[in-house]
Amino acid sequence: LDMLTRAITQVSNQANDVVPPRMNEPRHEKTGLKTMIQTIYGLASAQPEAEVSTVDNSIGETLPCGIIGLDAAGAVVYANSRAPVVTNSQGITSVKLQFRGDDTLTAWLESAQASKVVDQKFWDRISDDIPERSERRFYDVLALYEKDAQNGIETRIVTIDRTEAYSEDQEAIDFISVAAHELRGPITIIRGYLDVLSDELAPLLQGDQKILIDRLDVSASRLSGYVNNILNVAKYDRRHLKLHLTEDHLSHVYGTIEDDVQLRARTQHRLLTVAIPDDLPTIAADRNSLTEVMANLIDNAIKYSPEGGTIEVTAAVDGNVVRCSGQDHGIGMPPSVLNGLFSKFYRSHRSRENVSGTGLGLYISRGIVESHGGQISVSSREGEGSTLSFTAPIYSTVAEKLAAGNNGNAGIIETSSGWIKNHGKVSG
Repeated sequence: LDMLTRAITQVSNQANDVVPPRMNEPRHEKTGLKTMIQTIYGLASAQPEAEVSTVDNSIGETLPCGIIGLDAAGAVVYANSRAPVVTNSQGITSVKLQFRGDDTLTAWLESAQASKVVDQKFWDRISDDIPERSERRFYDVLALYEKDAQNGIETRIVTIDRTEAYSEDQEAIDFISVAAHELRGPITIIRGYLDVLSDELAPLLQGDQKILIDRLDVSASRLSGYVNNILNVAKYDRRHLKLHLTEDHLSHVYGTIEDDVQLRARTQHRLLTVAIPDDLPTIAADRNSLTEVMANLIDNAIKYSPEGGTIEVTAAVDGNVVRCSGQDHGIGMPPSVLNGLFSKFYRSHRSRENVSGTGLGLYISRGIVESHGGQISVSSREGEGSTLSFTAPIYSTVAEKLAAGNNGNAGIIETSSGWIKNHGKVSG
């Protein structure tokens, strides 16, 4: 997208200092990108300057992507046939894209017009319609802004249709989210009855009976966690969740799930040791969300540890953040598995065969951690075990930004160039 846009900008009838795209790499010839760039230059050089608008139109229709031009007021003044636009009964054309939350084209453009001369922004997985519409399409979108552009087109938008790549798992999420909503009620009732039975029968239960009730309770809690993970996927849009962050102790966050995860470990015959010092600096946290991350971190270690294995959870200061790590001594993972570990629905062939799960826990954990302004990472060696870690900012380092945003998390996960993309870090 960037190379195509630079080529188009170069041949447009306006002054610019754009660096020409370099087409020497063999992969550009294999993908056809080199031919596309050469076509742009060829069409531009074949026409006189007076016919530049015709040249631009010709270029737009030859490219396998949508191209939209907006004037200084944000009105659509050009759109090729592949562009996701819609024209109303008054003849007014507008961009037909469903941006997510506050991270919209309009919000970005208003910010760029207020404080930038040149700016650009990228979005992925943007649909052109609501989920209920079977014909909706998905796009990767690149927008470029140039203040007072000579040709009057201040904003250029390039869209690549990625429906084939995105629609399958998006449809799965839409369906599963509806199913999860329906399941939440019965699961809550089941857990409630188990709590009542545990209390009422406690004096009568002996030996294996008590273990059976404990395992039923753990399984119900895990099923409830799966449902919550699925519902969170519907909110997490591959960028960030809106969170309200307050000053908290990591040890207190862990304390809210301590009984549950210790019970999980005992029923699976694992030894869980936790060393989270009470005197660590306070962190900026949404406690409910961060407990889900810690539970996922520990649950994964339990799943991939051998019976009788040990799991160590530790925490320490690491620069301006507190780092929490969970280490197991299980089967470990090869590099091919690590690369997809934080992706939605990702499960290796080994985990599909031997370990239950939805493939959503670490995907959601990444979203929550990034929405705290932190990072999530994994390191592993086959046959030796794995270590999953996440960071959360020390509260004093972000207190002013949080106060300025009424304790919302937007101020600590945005930079002048857009959203931070702390994709999961991996190492062998």
